[in-house]
Amino acid sequence: MNLATAISLVLAGSALEGFAQVCLKLASSRQSGAYVFWTGFGSILFVLEIGLYTRALKSLDIAVAYPLSALSYAAVVIAARMLLGEKVALRRWLGVAFIVAGAALAIPE
Repeated sequence: MNLATAISLVLAGSALEGFAQVCLKLASSRQSGAYVFWTGFGSILFVLEIGLYTRALKSLDIAVAYPLSALSYAAVVIAARMLLGEKVALRRWLGVAFIVAGAALAIPE
């Protein structure tokens, strides 16, 4: 697997983790049936994320993959804003920008 593919797997995993967190948030405010659905769906997304990340580790050093996985923090903020309508202050957006910049620095040349 080439470097671009491995990095793409980590990025896809980070996005899945962001959506999984939104599912757990949805589960926390639902009653029985919907709670089970959203918790189950979120858990499936976490398992898929683990699979993608593990596959990426076959080709990436952990010193590259782990910092890139921090993008899941940014994915959670973006998903919470877009899917849940949560308000995100400028200061938090700046934090997201720093996380993205830090992850970008971890990509090998």
